[in-house]
Amino acid sequence: MNAVAILLYRNLVASISKVFLIWQIVFPIVYIFVAGYSYSALLGGQGVTIGSASVPYPAYLAAGMIGFNMMNSSTVAGSIIWNDKKNGMFKQILVMPFARMEYVLGNIMTIMLMGLASAGLILLAGFPALVDSAQPTILSSIYVLYALIVGAIFFGSVAIIISTRLKSSESFNVIVNSVFLFFSFVSSAFYPSRGVPAGLGVAFYANPLTYIVDITRAGIFDQVTSFTNFEAVVIAVIATCTFLLATLSILRMKI
Repeated sequence: MNAVAILLYRNLVASISKVFLIWQIVFPIVYIFVAGYSYSALLGGQGVTIGSASVPYPAYLAAGMIGFNMMNSSTVAGSIIWNDKKNGMFKQILVMPFARMEYVLGNIMTIMLMGLASAGLILLAGFPALVDSAQPTILSSIYVLYALIVGAIFFGSVAIIISTRLKSSESFNVIVNSVFLFFSFVSSAFYPSRGVPAGLGVAFYANPLTYIVDITRAGIFDQVTSFTNFEAVVIAVIATCTFLLATLSILRMKI
């Protein structure tokens, strides 16, 4: 555990920069308050239905941005591994008393902490949009925490798998951005899945981000149902399988 904590500290120091922090805060704020209220006007002020509740679109979007921002934070895991391979740091780490499994856990813990910190920032930034609609309880808040932790594991694992398979930084950036672009816009992060064409609806629920933001919204607006529990089980299975694949990729990665 001490080894994982050391690697966690090293990852945080190496990966967090002022530019990254500013981007993690400014982009969601701009999107929530510019796109959120602009699209709300196009909707004629109608709310979006979540369970038995109807919430304003800016509140709906602010809750979705929590999962979206967590996903963006997870690219750090892939960047760390890619840079470690490129600069020979991965080999140096393994020469020291660190195991590959500890290296994987250190990266996943980094993403989990960054995802939770990012969610906290979005909650603070989006408070004006959420304050009149959010009704979290102790139980429903656990669902939000669960979604963020499991989501961080999944997206961090995806970034790790991609980084271990590619040999150039250009390929890594193109693939990661393309995959995460699909995750972002073919999901319920920005708009509800109800009413979309059947084929697109299927794509929505083939996308793990949909489950993560649905669970997050259910927790924030206290609309936890049996379907929320089903989504929680599905994303847990997906995240576990992806984490195992990421671990296997690290264990097989050549120095």
